[in-house]
Amino acid sequence: MKNLFSLFSARQVNAFHSVLPAVAGFFKALFSFDFKRAAAMITAVFQLFGAFLFDTPVTPYKDRIDMSRFELVWSDEFDHGFDTKIWQGHYVYGNNDTQKRDYCWWNRDSVSFTDDGCLQINVEYKEDGPKGAGYYTYGMETNPNKNYAGDHEGYEQLYGYFEISCILPKGSGINPAFWLLTDGMWADDTDGGVSGAEIDILETNTRYNTKSPDFNSIVQTIHVDAYGEAHKHENQGFYYADNPYEKFNTYGVEWNSEEYIFYVNGVETARTSFGGVCQVPLYLIISVGVDELIENNEFLPTPFTVDYVRCYQYK
Repeated sequence: MKNLFSLFSARQVNAFHSVLPAVAGFFKALFSFDFKRAAAMITAVFQLFGAFLFDTPVTPYKDRIDMSRFELVWSDEFDHGFDTKIWQGHYVYGNNDTQKRDYCWWNRDSVSFTDDGCLQINVEYKEDGPKGAGYYTYGMETNPNKNYAGDHEGYEQLYGYFEISCILPKGSGINPAFWLLTDGMWADDTDGGVSGAEIDILETNTRYNTKSPDFNSIVQTIHVDAYGEAHKHENQGFYYADNPYEKFNTYGVEWNSEEYIFYVNGVETARTSFGGVCQVPLYLIISVGVDELIENNEFLPTPFTVDYVRCYQYK
C-alpha cells in the first residue's frame, strides 16, 4: 500500500485517509436524523474518492469555525478607499510605479472602489496604459518592513484567523490571491517554515474551463524554504466555493503554534503543519496574477472584488 501511495500526491493520499471518517460522519448524521448533514457527508465520500483517484475538488464538509474563540483586532472594510499607511504596492514601488510581472503590468491605476464599499482590482487590456498597450493588474501588501511611498506603517500579525470576502474575476489567465508572507521567506539559511513561510489562503486555476470538474474551486497551499533550489510546497487540495465568480465567498486560515487550518465559507477544508509551523509574524497580500492564457479571456475587463479583509486574534 505504501508503494501504491507513492504514485499519488500528498493531498490525494490525505483525501483517501479522509474517506472513512466521512463515512462515519454520514452514519452519525443519519442516526441523528440530520438528513441534510447526511446528504452532505455522502457527497463528500464520493468526492473524496474522486480527489484520491483524479485530484478533483471536494465540497468543504468538515466542522465550522468557532468564531467565539476570536476577537477582531484589525480589518479593512474598503469603504470607498484603503488606508495607505497600511497598504502599499506589491511588486510595485510607489503609488505611480509600474512593473512587469509575468505576462502583465502592475499599476495602482487598476484599483477602483464600488459605490457599496468594495475594493476592485481590475484586470484589463489598455491601449494607452502607463507602459503603453498591454494587460494591467495590481497587487497590494501590508509589509511593515518596506516603505515605497511616504508614511507607511504596514500591518503584520503572529497567529490568529485571517479572512477575505470576495468575488473572483472571470476568465482564463487570471489568478486572484489572498496570502500571508514574511521577508524571512527569502533567507538563504532555511529552516522549513519556522522563520518564514508563504500561506496561500486563496488561489485559482487559470484555465477557467466551465466544463472542467475543477470549475468553481479554489486551491490552498503552503510554501517554505525560500524560492530557490530548497523550495518546498504542499498543496492542501482543491475546494468548491458557492458560485465564486458571481457571489461573495469567504476564504480563511486559522494559524497557531501547532498547525494551519484552512476554511471556505467558515467550513474547514484542510489542516497541516507542513514545513514546521511559522513562528514569526506575517503580513497580508491581495493580488491578481496574470499568465499567457489571458489571451483567451473573453470577459475583460474583469474585477477582483473584495468586500473586506479581517484579522482576528485568539481571546
